[in-house]
Amino acid sequence: MNMEKHESPILAQWDITTGCNFSCSFCLTNSGKRLTGELGFEKAKIIVDKLYSGGILFLRILGGEPFFRKDIIKVMHYAAKKGMLISFSTNASLITEDYAKMLKEIEQNFNYFQISLYGIDKESYKETTKSSNGFQLVNNGIKNLKKFDLNPYVFWVLTADNINYVESAYRLAQDWELPALRISPKLNLGRASGEVDSKLLNNDSYWRNAMDKFSKLNSLVMKNGAPQVQLHARPFLGEFLHLKTGLPYFYITCKAASTMVYVDYKGDASPCPFAGFMPSSYRSSFDSQEKISLLEHSMDEIWQSEVFKTYRRLQNSDENPNKVFRNCPHLISGICNPCIYTPCTCRDTIEMINKAVA
Repeated sequence: MNMEKHESPILAQWDITTGCNFSCSFCLTNSGKRLTGELGFEKAKIIVDKLYSGGILFLRILGGEPFFRKDIIKVMHYAAKKGMLISFSTNASLITEDYAKMLKEIEQNFNYFQISLYGIDKESYKETTKSSNGFQLVNNGIKNLKKFDLNPYVFWVLTADNINYVESAYRLAQDWELPALRISPKLNLGRASGEVDSKLLNNDSYWRNAMDKFSKLNSLVMKNGAPQVQLHARPFLGEFLHLKTGLPYFYITCKAASTMVYVDYKGDASPCPFAGFMPSSYRSSFDSQEKISLLEHSMDEIWQSEVFKTYRRLQNSDENPNKVFRNCPHLISGICNPCIYTPCTCRDTIEMINKAVA
């Protein structure tokens, strides 16, 4: 697969802060404390200017918790005035009625946005986020959004500990009248890096339970119509899960260094949003963690740098250092790109599921 034809940046993912009022055990980005070097508003505007002048149309704002920044609405409004299309993810706990009103003013510039849901009640929220009033804050934040007819997706990170809550999570999304519940398995990144969740990866009873829960969710969708439920999976695995459970899958094709640039809280650019949070064993295939300041360099200089060129080269299935399923129809079509850090795992996961439900 030739990546050269994709060398034109149109998307930026920006982890605009490391600060977060929650402390989830499986946080991808180790968020919590705001780190030294976070850009103020004036420099954040320079980042937006640089991205826009470099061809970026789609701006994905993440964190940390974006609303941990008091000026996040100002940053979003500034990007919206340039015509950029904005996506963002929030835990909703810090969204006041005023914030919701200001979000409504730029709704036409939203590509999508989602609420990360970490429990179904006060107790489960406290267990996961270490926040004693987290659930109430989230409930209030969603009600504030609904006052202005703002309807985010609900995003649920599936773990071995919360799998039995997914039907309740569905009912919460239904009560809030939100359009969809998206479910993604916990990843071995960030704060969860180095953990081996045997209950999730290698336990037959877990997979039997998961497939049963997914099938029950599909029955609820068929009965109620809304909200929809989608499973996050690479296409090869996603098609298998759809066949077995009836649930559709969603997958956002990896665009790292092909059409996307990643920017961190200091304004430094690199190809991959997850590189710095990978377990050390994953990074052995590509040791360079070089970042390039977007404040000091143009998008073109960054895009044509050696680190971005190397990343594009290694995404080629013939040069990728990992185990790649080269006959995968989705790889051949370009819908699914090989990761330079992790091997293709769809077939291994399908084998585990088949063994569990046999």
